[in-house]
Amino acid sequence: MNEVNKQVTIALITAFIIGVGGVGYSWIDWVTKTLITVDKRTEVMASEISFIKRHMERNYGNVEGTNERTSIQATFKE
Repeated sequence: MNEVNKQVTIALITAFIIGVGGVGYSWIDWVTKTLITVDKRTEVMASEISFIKRHMERNYGNVEGTNERTSIQATFKE
């Protein structure tokens, strides 16, 4: 009976290690895919913002600080 207990114990320990490894692998896979997706979205948003900024500067000129009275911060200061 002692030999059977050793085999059961080894089988349980092996199953536990495989289970923990599988869950860990799944989690690492999910995190990696999520981070790659977020990085791609961030890159797309940055290029879109850059595109919008270029076209606004082309159409309206560089408007940063040109008229302080129209600034939102200036309205709250008054």
